Amino acid sequence: MRKFTLNIFTLSLGLAVMPMVEAAPTAQQQLLEQVRLGEATHREDLVQQSLYRLELIDPNNPDVVAARFRSLLRQGDIDGAQKQLDRLSQLAPSSNAYKSSRTTMLLSTPDGRQALQQARLQATTGHAEEAVASYNKLFNGAPPEGDIAVEYWSTVAKIPARRGEAINQLKRINADAPGTTGLQNNLALLLFSSDRRDEGFAVLEQMAKSNAGREGASKIWYGQIKDMPVSDASVSALKKYLSIFSDGDSVAAAQSQLAEQQKQLADPAFRARAQGLAAVDSGMAGKAIPELQQAVRANPKDSEALGAL
Repeated sequence: MRKFTLNIFTLSLGLAVMPMVEAAPTAQQQLLEQVRLGEATHREDLVQQSLYRLELIDPNNPDVVAARFRSLLRQGDIDGAQKQLDRLSQLAPSSNAYKSSRTTMLLSTPDGRQALQQARLQATTGHAEEAVASYNKLFNGAPPEGDIAVEYWSTVAKIPARRGEAINQLKRINADAPGTTGLQNNLALLLFSSDRRDEGFAVLEQMAKSNAGREGASKIWYGQIKDMPVSDASVSALKKYLSIFSDGDSVAAAQSQLAEQQKQLADPAFRARAQGLAAVDSGMAGKAIPELQQAVRANPKDSEALGAL
């Protein structure tokens, strides 16, 4: 009986662990991520190292063949790229890898470049819907990978009804190829403008891990918190910012602002006023009354506190 119980326990433990094991990325997935990262950061050495290993592991994988196709195209080897595209059409004619590669090849032609330029002109002159229609006609439903995909979805995001869809696609691209600072910059701003602040800060924290993105992330982050009303929340936000960034003009400004706010909140009357106004802004006006009354007693001419009461 004891042996049977142990076996059941072992089986249960194994079942519990299985999803964790399956969720772990394979060596192949990690190498494909390295390829995308190398492409996004223009690290051709990283692309070639990862591709070499991928072609040893699974040379007929459509994503691997597509990556080799893109590499040859970047090197200007049109004939070699066409051979890889033909091979891909035989291996996986209905795959996204093939459709995306076919679009990428089209963009390397004079007609493709001219059509892309037209779509870009429409996007930059405020005609987002027309631009997206031009992109769609050019891509035939299969946007290429990399910078063009980011460009496409950033344009889609300018259409209010499709902003959520575009943000989710940009998040997917960022997850596939983390380290692309231009994408992360745009994505963070889109998230903040869509009132998805926690997600925006998460992207900035990711962006801050790279030397290329750190300064930009610092400026955007501080810009999001510097005008918060003085309160415990604003102090916490400044402390969080300063725990991630340690140098630069924005950091110096944040340090001064934090010291000033801590000094202000040490005054009981100021703290009561700040807490009362914060409660009103949060929709908890009933809880704000004692603090606001204390603030008015300290300064009967405080029109903002009087108005909140």
